[in-house]
Amino acid sequence: MRIATVSPFALTLSFLISSLFSGPALAEHPSESEVVQIRLSMSNVYLIRRGTRLFLVDSGSGSDLLRLGEALAREGVQLADLAVVILTHGHADHAGLAAQIRRSSGALLIAGRGDRSMLEAGANAPVTPTSFTARLILLLPIDANYEPFRPDIEVDGELDLHAYGLPGRAIQMPGHTPGSLIIVLDDGRAFVGDMILGGWLGGALLPNRPNEHYFHMDVGRNRANIAVLAKQPIHRYFLGHGGPVSQEAVREAFAMDGAGR
Repeated sequence: MRIATVSPFALTLSFLISSLFSGPALAEHPSESEVVQIRLSMSNVYLIRRGTRLFLVDSGSGSDLLRLGEALAREGVQLADLAVVILTHGHADHAGLAAQIRRSSGALLIAGRGDRSMLEAGANAPVTPTSFTARLILLLPIDANYEPFRPDIEVDGELDLHAYGLPGRAIQMPGHTPGSLIIVLDDGRAFVGDMILGGWLGGALLPNRPNEHYFHMDVGRNRANIAVLAKQPIHRYFLGHGGPVSQEAVREAFAMDGAGR
């Protein structure tokens, strides 16, 4: 595993104390697809290299353009080099830069059809807090708006990503939002956005321990989605905040130990 330096990051609850935390981006390439985790001001994005073709999972917040550009430059990449951006969902901290990236690169934007109304409005839809901490977060003055756009490709069900040069699938799994997507690579790595939270304080503490995310559209349905994935041959989850986490840790944290055995 290769370590690269990246910008300071702030995560969900730590909006007010983000300057206290910083961390490296992590890169791994157990197969031909190299994954680089980039920690931005409020969330993670992921650069995936597949030969000369470059993909980005999520885009970060609207204020993250400089941070993202600097992090990509450390990997020898420019925004203009990106071929495809896949959004796990339409919240501002994950989709906020998507329109700007498309203008800069011409990259295809892929998102779940269920999040169309959010993306076209450029604003977060209501969510259900899952804890007392989450209720406190709702009191913070967080900007939930971003530049609206229409994705180039909307996933309703499942999309085979091989046609775009990435060996995997994008699957719409409503729960966190109506159009939440997960991306499952053929080698058993999965990008699940905010289906699962890594650690506490948005991943600032114990980022490799899976937890319930602070907010979901439908808490029960999101839990059911986790149970489905716990039975799949996935060995590593990349998260929107914190992470990565292992399949065994997910099964244990959500009382699904032994699922699929």
